[in-house]
Amino acid sequence: MNLERAKIVNILDKIILFSLYAFAYFFPISKAIIGIASYLAIGCFILKKIIQYEESPKTYLNLAIFIYLVVCFISIFLSSNFQISSRAFLSKVLQRVALFVVIADTLNTERRIRNFIYIFFISSLLLGIDGIYQHFTHKDFIRNRPDYGLPRIHATFPTPNDFGCYLVTAMTFTLTCFFVKSNSRMLRLVFSGLFMLLFVCLVLTVSRGAWFAFISVVLFMSFWIRPLGISFLILAISVMLAQQFYNPLIKERLTNFFIFQDNSSLDRIKIWEAGWKMLMSRPWAGVGLGTFMFNFSSFAKDYRYNIVPYAHNCYLQMSAEIGIIGLVSFLAILILFFYQGIKLIRRMERTFSWYMLLGSLAALLGYCVVMAVDTNFYALDLGMLFWMLLGIGVASMNNLKLQTAVSK
Repeated sequence: MNLERAKIVNILDKIILFSLYAFAYFFPISKAIIGIASYLAIGCFILKKIIQYEESPKTYLNLAIFIYLVVCFISIFLSSNFQISSRAFLSKVLQRVALFVVIADTLNTERRIRNFIYIFFISSLLLGIDGIYQHFTHKDFIRNRPDYGLPRIHATFPTPNDFGCYLVTAMTFTLTCFFVKSNSRMLRLVFSGLFMLLFVCLVLTVSRGAWFAFISVVLFMSFWIRPLGISFLILAISVMLAQQFYNPLIKERLTNFFIFQDNSSLDRIKIWEAGWKMLMSRPWAGVGLGTFMFNFSSFAKDYRYNIVPYAHNCYLQMSAEIGIIGLVSFLAILILFFYQGIKLIRRMERTFSWYMLLGSLAALLGYCVVMAVDTNFYALDLGMLFWMLLGIGVASMNNLKLQTAVSK
């Protein structure tokens, strides 16, 4: 590569990196900005690879992701609505997979991963303050969104459940950063303070799905960070003992944590019944990518609301739209990621990349728990969060392998 082309590649690389940093900061704040940032990063990434005469980076997930893309593409032509499916493939599926590729390739050093995560933390600090502000004033100060007349917070997100999913992700990385051995005492104090702020916000969302996700995250991480299990037990006892200070909704949710007889749960059951009928109508191919809402009324004649909902179970919605084959292809991506990630965690030295890989695995586990009871995978911003976590995880794996190769 000549000097002129090398300069262009370097400029493009900096634009990509800056776009990813902007994505990390504005993720919970502006859907428009993260859309622009992601497309800018993807466009510059493609141009960079063309100039370098390089193929897209190879990862152990390539084949599984390729099969998932093929299934989604074929679904367009088998769909009950070609226009909806083609738009969903181009504007959602392709964009998000491309974002994963860009993140996994661009965050190729510990410094870049650290900067990305720290910028994400600055944004989550702002969201945490916004959540507390909303609790007392009944509106958030970033987007001026009012609450819904319930003692639940959602900050800049449309629903408390979406905010809860975001909080679980941010809290997971604050925990892993707290235990990084190279971090100073002051940094650990900052991480612990941020964690407590976000934890209070998580409680105030009264999102049972997010609470289940957080419990799953801590249990998973406790296998490798033993003090975390003890700390979590103390925290759980403290939460239960402080029940008398909570508002009635939080008290009721904690008391009936495993009882699903509230109106929201009963409505979900009706939606799931309709989703199951949709799946059974075309079990292998599905009704078409992105067409769950389009077909819902045909399978839920007695649904009492005028607004057509998502499935509130992303696995059910995915299988209804792209069939059981599509769901299996998606699950194969997760299985490969967790298999390779856990294998590396068990045998690699505990560097910063090791903790970021653990954080990615745990955060993705929490995300997948929320997927079973909510709509996060199909939201514009939270749908990107899945592929962002996957990209950080793969980037951390690559850095771990590189560190091992250099040390030998």
